[in-house]
Amino acid sequence: MPKWKVQASLDVASVVSQSDTSPHPVIQLLLEQRGVFGDEARERFFFPDYERDMYDPFLFVAMRQVIDRIKQAKQNGERVGVFGDYDADGVTSSVILRTGLEAIGLIVSVYIPNKNTEGHGLHHNAIESFVADGVTLAFTVDCGMTNHAEILEAKQRGIEFIIIDHHHTPEVLPEAFAIINPKLPGAGYPFTELCGAGTAFKVVQALYRELLPEALPQLKWLLDVTAIGTIADVMPLIGENRTIAHFGLIVLGKTRRIGLQELFAVGRIPIDDNHPPTAWSVSFQMAPRINATSRMAHAREAHRLLMTTDRVEARDLALEIERHNVERRKVSDYITEQVRKIAEVSDKKLIFAVDEHFAFGVVGLVAGRIAREYGKPTVVLQRGAEESQGSLRSVPELNIIEAIEECGDLLVKFGGHAQAAGLTVRNEQLDAFREKFEQVVARRMEGIEAEAELLIDARVSPYLLTTELLRDLKRMAPFGQGNPEPMFLVENMSVEETRMVGKGNKHLKLVLRSKDGGNRQWDAIAFGLGEQFPDLKRGEKLDVVVQLDDNTWNGTTKLQLKIVDMRLHE
Repeated sequence: MPKWKVQASLDVASVVSQSDTSPHPVIQLLLEQRGVFGDEARERFFFPDYERDMYDPFLFVAMRQVIDRIKQAKQNGERVGVFGDYDADGVTSSVILRTGLEAIGLIVSVYIPNKNTEGHGLHHNAIESFVADGVTLAFTVDCGMTNHAEILEAKQRGIEFIIIDHHHTPEVLPEAFAIINPKLPGAGYPFTELCGAGTAFKVVQALYRELLPEALPQLKWLLDVTAIGTIADVMPLIGENRTIAHFGLIVLGKTRRIGLQELFAVGRIPIDDNHPPTAWSVSFQMAPRINATSRMAHAREAHRLLMTTDRVEARDLALEIERHNVERRKVSDYITEQVRKIAEVSDKKLIFAVDEHFAFGVVGLVAGRIAREYGKPTVVLQRGAEESQGSLRSVPELNIIEAIEECGDLLVKFGGHAQAAGLTVRNEQLDAFREKFEQVVARRMEGIEAEAELLIDARVSPYLLTTELLRDLKRMAPFGQGNPEPMFLVENMSVEETRMVGKGNKHLKLVLRSKDGGNRQWDAIAFGLGEQFPDLKRGEKLDVVVQLDDNTWNGTTKLQLKIVDMRLHE
């Protein structure tokens, strides 16, 4: 059970006394918790403006150098290469950059690595492929910052590389022609939290301004995949990312991409003009399917899906991706259970699991799930014949990539950012790495209690749970990292009705009442809590952590409480 951490309290009296303020005091509190202060900041938050809120791409000090090199490639008739990472951010990044380069008439070779055999980052196989294709200028997207040897090899073989990335920047940089990375010291860009897709979009934005100014309005059609990459990579939905997500979700609802249209149809994802997508539908419906291609097969299937203009090919790819996603669920559920057994008996600050039967394609997914459940940094590795490789996921208190750097001398390679990383280690060094890494994590987390935590925005009176508040909360979307969907603690709610629902009775449907709320009743749904409360009875008192939602049934829409967690009231 996670520890509840309540950030603030709001009672009826405080709200009534401020009822003449704008916005609503609950909304005002939520904005302040998210760092939004003052009229101008509120205006930008509630009413994103594409022209006003998207920064000039030429604020990147290296952007002029990059665009001039692309111009040179066009003038010389050079063939260019794009090397994209295999996750949703990498796939969408490669789609964005390929689209921009082809729009100005360049011939583009795209290489996306096989996650299971080539791993993360630029690979020798890609260089061989680019050389065979006659590529003389190439780009990495969503990777490249740690590929010193590979970029040097490419340079020696006549290929200049431009790195387009957003990951942690090492002290010694690769010998690339240029680097576009918002996190690079001295990059000059005012917003550091772009993902790979967002950074690739800025390059294409600069390219269109210079070479296709008449087509600049059409550039917004790339925001569907830019938003997918941004949300899927769990980037903070603040600043420029909020603008990308806001307009990207609008474009996604009207997407011209046949592949996405077929993915929605095959996956039964209700997205159209009448059912606009949300950050949730990207995170939990689209991104898992795109990522399933690299986990279970090859990410080039997802790239083809997003690029195809052939309806038959799109349908076939969407069906294949859906099959991969079903299989991915089965495999990840099995491995999660195995790692849970290790986590339950671990007394360390770190959960460390390695096994030859762990499928490499899903270890990142499993590591993230376990890290959230147990509130501990988690390492899940697949042990191979000579090397072990896998993923790490962290907790907010620990910068995982900095911790890994302290053990870099024991690793074949590694990369990532503060909360997620990947690594490869030779098996003869595995025990030494584990021992040192456990020591590093223990030192960095000294005094920090390893416990899963549920961050609650405010304790509120049930009196405040109204359709009016829900209406105002919806204006705060899109929700995600940096702008989480608000959660409220409501105490001493009386159970009026209760019943088990769903397959295996995993969920609870409740009717709750509170005297503090004017003796009103609220419909509530508690997903996944049926097993924890199998004997809940009428009249029992609950403290509930809820999000506000609406539920439409037989043409009638009512306010519904979505219960995130609950406990018997003491």
